[in-house]
This record gives sequence, structure tokens and C-alpha cells, in this order.
Amino acid sequence: MLQFFERPPATLFSTPARDLEKLLGGPALIHIAGRQQPPLFLSVLLHGNETSGWQALCEVMSKLASIGAEPDRNVILFIGNVAASAQGVRSLPGQMDFNRIWRGEHGMTRLASEVLDRLAQTQLFAALDIHNNTGRNPHYTVLTQINAATVGLALLFSEKAVLVEEPDTVLTRALQQFCPSTTVEVGPVGDPQSTARTVSLLEHYLTLEQVPQAAITELQMHHALARVHVIPGVSYDFADQVSPREAAVHDLILTAGMEAVNFHPIQAGTEFGFTRKPLAQTLQVLDTQHRDVTSEFLLDKNGHVSLARPLVPAMYTTDKAVIAQDCLCYFMERI
Repeated sequence: MLQFFERPPATLFSTPARDLEKLLGGPALIHIAGRQQPPLFLSVLLHGNETSGWQALCEVMSKLASIGAEPDRNVILFIGNVAASAQGVRSLPGQMDFNRIWRGEHGMTRLASEVLDRLAQTQLFAALDIHNNTGRNPHYTVLTQINAATVGLALLFSEKAVLVEEPDTVLTRALQQFCPSTTVEVGPVGDPQSTARTVSLLEHYLTLEQVPQAAITELQMHHALARVHVIPGVSYDFADQVSPREAAVHDLILTAGMEAVNFHPIQAGTEFGFTRKPLAQTLQVLDTQHRDVTSEFLLDKNGHVSLARPLVPAMYTTDKAVIAQDCLCYFMERI
């Protein structure tokens, strides 16, 4: 159930992410008064353990309150998966990913529809969805469309950007019907630099007089081609995290060090892993149309899995919970 607040609860910006469910009662849409219209839309905690956006917003709002000031611009704030935040996890077992609910019919259609219906009733200045990175990545912006406004907003955060067409159920794509919208990946959870980077970005966004415009040539732009999934039920691990004896009992051993080459071009033939079952039974690569394109990206020679083409990996993670809930990584190409 969506909770709606015409103004922030008095203790909101002194409340840690883990206590927001008790304060708010569930996912919440909150109006924050500022000096200019139209409002900036902000979303945080779509993934319950990605707390840098919330911490940064609390810091910005507390700083303003300490001098008796209000934001330069009105804000509509969406606080997402507070139930998962209370447990310190990305999402709860059996729960839908809050960044995969913004299109189609499913168990959370009512929540998503109510948020979007309320936003449709007002003009929005711009929209910013804040996430922590999955895996070791540089900080970058995710775009679901390319135009002068989204590129201009992206450049406020990083020269690195990714155009993502799939999944098409993310919040940023749903918001693009209302205003220029971007997602920012601000760095790892728990890194103070992630919060500091987000504070700087929020202060910049809140003081914008107009949405900046820029050409795509100013970005180091990548296009997401496909997502890589470990097939459910497969026993797997990473080569640098198990002993040879332990590795022998797994169906799939993934090559060590792939996380370190996120956003770096790698060549065809690069080792990706070793499978004791046919490749089709351990790994699956799906393109933006949800088609199985495993053979276009991965080769299996006597169990040795390698890349079939040059590409750029992104969001490669060794977090098994994230792999189960989302994916192992994305394969991209530079635009």
C-alpha cells in the first residue's frame, strides 16, 4: 500500500533507512516544499540495502533545516522498499524487485499505478532514481532514452553512461513519459564516497534553473546488448573463492577477476568459466527482446566457456543473492 504525505514527517530526515518502515508504514510518496516549481522527482531505496541515496538526501535536508532554509525546488520523493531496508537486504524472499514493477500486470501493479497516476497529475521538472552499484563499477548514469535533456542530466554526474532497453519495467523508463529521467549508480554500499558523491549531485539538481542540454558525443556511451543469467538450480561458485576440491563438486565455476573489468573492453576468446554440464544448462544470455542468444556471446569447448565476441561487461557481481534476483552481468558495446 502506498503511503502519501503532503509534507515530510517531523523526524523523517533523521531516521535511518532500517527504521523507515516503522515511521512511514510502507512505500511512500512525500511532497517537500521548495521555492520553485515544477517539482523534481527523486526516488531512493527501490533496493532496500542501497542506502547511499537516502543518506545523502538526509544530509542535504538536514543541512538546509539547520539554517532555516528550504530547497530551491519543490521535491516529490518516493521511498521504495522500506520492508527490505528494515532487514538490510535488496528485497525480501519472494518479493518483486521494486525496479521491475513499473509496467504490466503483477502483484504490485496497484502500487506502481498509484505512484504513476499521482505523478501524472502534476508537471515534473526532471526525475532522478538513485542506486548503489552492483559489483565493482565506476559511477555511471543509466538512460532509457537519448535526447539532449537526458544527456545533459547524465553529464552532471558522470561522463560514463549506459543506454538500457531491457528490462523495460524499470522506474526511469516509466518516468520518461513525464519528464527527462535518469538513474545514477553512485558507487558501492557503505563507501562514504558514494554518499558524498550523491550529496553533491542532489545539491546540483536542486539548484538547476533549467534542465541542461548536451550532445551524446559528450558522453562515453555504452549500449546494453544482453543480460547473463545463471540458470536457477545450478551449483556454481567463483574460481578465486573455492578450493580445487570444492570446485570439483560444482556444475559451474566462473572465472576469477571478471568483476574488475566492468566497463573495460575485453576480447573474443577471453575465459568466462568452466561448466561440467552443457552450457545451455548452466548459463543463459538473453537479449533486449528476451531471446536466448547464448551462442552469440559464449562458446563452450569441452567445458571451457569463453567469449564469442569482443564486448564490454558491466554490473558483473559475485553477490549470489543479486545474481538470483537479477543477473550475473550485462554485456555491452560502446556507442
